[in-house]
Amino acid sequence: MIVLLDTGVLGTLCNPNFSQEVYDCQSWLEQLLARGAYVTTSEICNYEVRRGLILARKMGRESSGISKLNALRKVIDFLPVTTNIIQEAAEFWAEARYQSQPTSEDKNIDVDMIISAQWRLLMREFPGRYIVVATTNLKHLQIFTQAENWRNIRY
Repeated sequence: MIVLLDTGVLGTLCNPNFSQEVYDCQSWLEQLLARGAYVTTSEICNYEVRRGLILARKMGRESSGISKLNALRKVIDFLPVTTNIIQEAAEFWAEARYQSQPTSEDKNIDVDMIISAQWRLLMREFPGRYIVVATTNLKHLQIFTQAENWRNIRY
């Protein structure tokens, strides 16, 4: 099993404020890793989460989230955003609009399409493996990927 974390799940894992959801998400990740699942995310998700944590720190709020994000690099991979990924994402972006299912405003970079492209690349690299995007918001990612709410993914 390969689990690709989206920005929402990565953000929950790095949330510096304790809550039941943060605890549950951290426990879920630990269980996946302990059972041998390959868990990864995208550098674009790193960017989205990190910029929010930096802004929070600049505004005087809790800053331990950046330490959590950095620590995750020791246990999961962060996939690079390559030329092939950008080209595939552009195809998805155009296809979503062609199907009258836009996932963001036209001038938005549309990170969901980049994540979808990374999922597609993983599908090509690991044929026959179950590859799922773990998300907190299924709406846009389900258009082109196998996506599930993170709470529903078991291994």
